[in-house]
Amino acid sequence: MLDGLAVLRPPFSVLQVSVDMTRALQSLDILRREGVQATTTHLLVLATARAFAVNPDLHQLVAGRKRHRPARIDIGLSVTGDAFITPVVVIEGADAKTVGEIAAEVAQQVPQARARDQRMRQFLKRWGWLVPLGFLRRAVLRSLYTSAEFRRKGAGTFQISTVPGDWGLSSTFATSGLLVAGQVWSRVVAVDGQPAVRPTMTLTLSCDHGSWDGRAAGRLLAAVKRELERELKRD
Repeated sequence: MLDGLAVLRPPFSVLQVSVDMTRALQSLDILRREGVQATTTHLLVLATARAFAVNPDLHQLVAGRKRHRPARIDIGLSVTGDAFITPVVVIEGADAKTVGEIAAEVAQQVPQARARDQRMRQFLKRWGWLVPLGFLRRAVLRSLYTSAEFRRKGAGTFQISTVPGDWGLSSTFATSGLLVAGQVWSRVVAVDGQPAVRPTMTLTLSCDHGSWDGRAAGRLLAAVKRELERELKRD
């Protein structure tokens, strides 16, 4: 795992934005009354996928010396595991799914992802001695990460994570970037020039500078913010 961290450290930049979650929370209330067990995390998965759908030039993946432009938007969602590197569930074609479908798929995949993660750690403990030298292990991982399909299978075409605090930052991700969402807090913000209390969430985007420059990353973050702040289309 430490070797994986050493390999996955591209030159990166960080951007941050605050999102008014008023309409998102209203949408969640409607969904829950309809029997859909959705959370802000599921809304974020859909909002991010839709942001890529309306900005297809941003949907890319750099692996090795090649720049790939996947036709399908697969969102990788980090889930809590037993180690400091969390397992990831991949929602394939997330932009074409409803919030309810995403919530159901995440609920189904989380136990499977945790079980795979546990089996992998047991395998590494048992057989890791076969490649005892760190530089050899990192060479193997670098070779694997030159494959876009390997990256995509493990983390999708873009990654999302949530943290219990206000914001998070990571320099390690297998896709073009990692979007970290904090908790929803009530804050005083300006609305039409007047102070008002609104539920807000901080989004922090860590991105590979080899994939996007600052303007492109800012465009993605702004698109996700717009998707979360507008009235949610559930179909």
